[in-house]
Amino acid sequence: MDRLIFFDINGTIIKRDDKTDIPYELAIDKYLQVENGMNGVDTSARSDKDVFHEVLRKYDQQFSEEKWKEFLKIYEEYLEEYADSDIWQANVDIVEFLEKISTTNCALAIISGELRMGARYKLSKIGVWEYFIDGGFGEDGLERKDIAFTALDRIEKKLNKKFEKIIVIGDTIKDIKIARLFKAKIVSIATGSNTYEELKEYNPDFLVRKFEEIDLDKLLSE
Repeated sequence: MDRLIFFDINGTIIKRDDKTDIPYELAIDKYLQVENGMNGVDTSARSDKDVFHEVLRKYDQQFSEEKWKEFLKIYEEYLEEYADSDIWQANVDIVEFLEKISTTNCALAIISGELRMGARYKLSKIGVWEYFIDGGFGEDGLERKDIAFTALDRIEKKLNKKFEKIIVIGDTIKDIKIARLFKAKIVSIATGSNTYEELKEYNPDFLVRKFEEIDLDKLLSE
């Protein structure tokens, strides 16, 4: 494997809509004994743990690992409850794209604010979890860059290889910034939090609305 390709989840692999985060929202409400506890909280390209910090502050509570562990138990119960529902759907033509790119000499991995267990439920639902070696997840840091560098370190240790050729695929400006930190190619897909026009301002290497628009030969070239 001579290239490492990182994918974001929500808005990139999973279609982002008002159903995507239902289990997390319900878990917040149950844990805090409130209604609509996530109202006004922006979750885009943020770690689930960072979001939990913000919600606690919203209700004048201090974060603790004990509270976090209690919340995780509730969250996992809701993930299991919705595992066979239709709340998680594949984003545009991602399944076909993953099938195709998995046959190339590339390692596929995740950089996401989604917790590992949430990622597993979501990606298993659409049948693509098996394509990914590992990654960085929401429990690996509060900031996107911490998750990203954890992901890179984890993959390189697992494969016992240093990657000089890296590609980042995501739907947000934050994904572009992470790619720049890695000096990586960036594929921006305008199906999530940022519009086509907003993404274009940051000059990604590829800017698409569907994965079929990506020229794989060009993407995987020097």
